[in-house]
Amino acid sequence: MNWPKHIYFVGIGGIGMSALARFFHARGHVVAGYDRSDSPLIQDLRNEGLEVLLSDEPDKLPDFARDKGTLVVRTPAVPADTAVLSYFMEHGHPILKRSELLAQVSQGMRTIAVAGTHGKTTTSSMIAHILTHSGHGCTAFIGGLMSGYESNVLIDADSDWVVLEADEFDRSFHHLHPEIAVVTSVDPDHLDIYGDEAEFKAAFNTFVNGVEKSGTVFRFNEIPEFKASASQFSYGTSPSDFEVGNVHVKEGAFHFDLKAPDRTIEDITLPLPGRHNVWNAAASCSVALKLGLSDTQVKEALKAYKGVKRRFEVHQRGPSVYFIDDYAHHPTEITACIQAVRELYPGKRLTVAFQPHLFSRTKDFLTGFAKSLSLADELILLPIYPAREKPIPGITSEALLEQATIANTVMCTKEELPSHIAELELEVLLVLGAGDIDRTIPLINSVLSERNQDH
Repeated sequence: MNWPKHIYFVGIGGIGMSALARFFHARGHVVAGYDRSDSPLIQDLRNEGLEVLLSDEPDKLPDFARDKGTLVVRTPAVPADTAVLSYFMEHGHPILKRSELLAQVSQGMRTIAVAGTHGKTTTSSMIAHILTHSGHGCTAFIGGLMSGYESNVLIDADSDWVVLEADEFDRSFHHLHPEIAVVTSVDPDHLDIYGDEAEFKAAFNTFVNGVEKSGTVFRFNEIPEFKASASQFSYGTSPSDFEVGNVHVKEGAFHFDLKAPDRTIEDITLPLPGRHNVWNAAASCSVALKLGLSDTQVKEALKAYKGVKRRFEVHQRGPSVYFIDDYAHHPTEITACIQAVRELYPGKRLTVAFQPHLFSRTKDFLTGFAKSLSLADELILLPIYPAREKPIPGITSEALLEQATIANTVMCTKEELPSHIAELELEVLLVLGAGDIDRTIPLINSVLSERNQDH
């Protein structure tokens, strides 16, 4: 498509927005943006030559942004009454949501879209990595920073394929019409938008119905078959079209076999921990086989996969303490992370620090959060990260803590967390959350690194 020369991103610090900004910047467009607070990702954008405004003052916008031909891209995370956004609306600029722009970018390309309450970022990054490592090639927009690539966007001008995440928030994925779709899970979420579980699941069926009729859908085998025209294949445990077997841990890595409809690939090595990631890997391998990659290409690529920042990212590996950081912000994700830790470090005491994300999500899954967090031995709970929301009466971290069934619990602010952790006797620390708890990681890592060195 003939995109405008000038593009301005309102909420450029978001992981999805920054990927699109980098994509257009790499293509030679003049790109800048606004965000309400600084972050390491924004610093990276600035280092790459993008101008970022951190104050909500329209008079400080760059001159090119005032041109009515400048395309403005917004994210729903930015409040509608933001002064910068209001300026663009009042002056008649063309405005697209991030999801609309991503859908338009994918038009004319052969699209692989990964949907699901959990596993989107890991699965899409695995697929992108396998295609890149094998030489097949792809452009990719990833909801996290890929380790080894140190970016959330891959650009291959010679490939017709694009890999992206199909985000269910705000029904964004209904803008997409991929050739290949993966659905990893349909656990209810965003009920403030969908209302109830039935409507949430119906939205996934609508997404699948948007897949090209000659296309292919890969779904986790616990998800019922969708009513759609595209061909459907299941993956996971028996019975599945792409069946995982012989799962075991060896030398800190997961190994498994994958029985495809026409052959079996034995002893696939997955460096990323957790059985939930075995399912993500099975989905990724299934897509790669569909595209004609060989068994050897799939195995070698997956063995070289280094993961995504904040997706079970191991910062310290002992000997005194193990420290893992993860983006988990839903009860199912928290349970999967804790189970992965238990499998990797059996018998060790587990301390979890968690920052709930959104008042509405905490309200909808209060009991589920309490149950999943109670799988830890010790719990440090931070105040709820509000993001785009205003407080809901009675919905607090204290209310969540009251429902936890373990005795060793404490409330702690984000600012107090590193010093509190420094005083604890730890064996395994798991830091979880999708808010700004990640800002504490460098300080925590420094404290625990010294402890391991002194051991």
